[in-house]
Amino acid sequence: MLTYLLGNGWPVLNPWRTLARAVPSGFRDYPASLHRWPAVAGLLALVWTEVVFPVSTVPSVLADVILLYSELTLTGAVVFGPSSWFANADPLSVLFRFYGSMSPVQRESNALVVKLPGSDLRESSAVAHTSDVAFVVALVWELTYSGFITTEAGVGVIEGVVTTLPAGLAGETLRALLAYTLLFIGGYLVFLAGYQLASHLSRRVAGTYITPDSLAIQFAPPLIAIAAGYHLAHYVGLTVSLSPAMLSALTSPLSPPANPLVLSPPAWFDALSIGFVLLGHLVSIWIAHAVAFRLFPSRTVAIRSQVPFVGVMIGYTVLSLWILALPGAVPPYLG
Repeated sequence: MLTYLLGNGWPVLNPWRTLARAVPSGFRDYPASLHRWPAVAGLLALVWTEVVFPVSTVPSVLADVILLYSELTLTGAVVFGPSSWFANADPLSVLFRFYGSMSPVQRESNALVVKLPGSDLRESSAVAHTSDVAFVVALVWELTYSGFITTEAGVGVIEGVVTTLPAGLAGETLRALLAYTLLFIGGYLVFLAGYQLASHLSRRVAGTYITPDSLAIQFAPPLIAIAAGYHLAHYVGLTVSLSPAMLSALTSPLSPPANPLVLSPPAWFDALSIGFVLLGHLVSIWIAHAVAFRLFPSRTVAIRSQVPFVGVMIGYTVLSLWILALPGAVPPYLG
């Protein structure tokens, strides 16, 4: 939240980057052909791990995940060099960079400037390749997925898939793991296909020579605003609830209190969440409008080119609002 509100400070705070800089590194060049596909795979793997394993409830599991992530990250940073690794392959660094581009606080010519949130995304070079598009769509999907499986409708879908799978295929736990995985990967592919379809339709209705892949890259930055709105909506209540515990951990990291203080957000926080989703959507539409008029000199063509992408954005937002309106539930089979 601090990243897309105040700017990306992760390169300074990143402990793995600090460690990698302290030792000899850069023994091999990072394969340029990989672009940021490793970061896409890493983000999906981290989200999948968080969902199917008790990372947030069993400290030993959390420690194991952190150790595995540290081992992979430090190995990659040492082999390919910290700059190349954290710019392309590390999912957390790429995530913070994308969210940081949404911040109203930006650094220009070694000075901090304040502007409207998302202003830089109108002419941003943050999204430069198809792999970046896949990463941004993954940001939108992972929040949608995490919210959906904690609703009664999501529980019904998971239980339905588990009962549909052949009983002789595996035990109930493995079938549940397969159900969560199929929903996660399948939903992501649907989200990605929907966005790619919009890029093809945009090229057709605009009658432009610009390729669908180029249009997908140009119109991907607005999705960052949608992801930021989703993230704020889903986690602002949790952040407020745990803020006293966070302050306690920061002030006394080795002496945790026996009974950490947890706040209870008021009921109107639900309306605030809806407002954040809509605000992210409005900012994304504004950015898409600016991008279209930058790409096309004709006013009519610029407006027509936006229609398919705006349709996809509306679909994402409506789905997120529907999830927020659903009764909550505990994801099954993960206890």
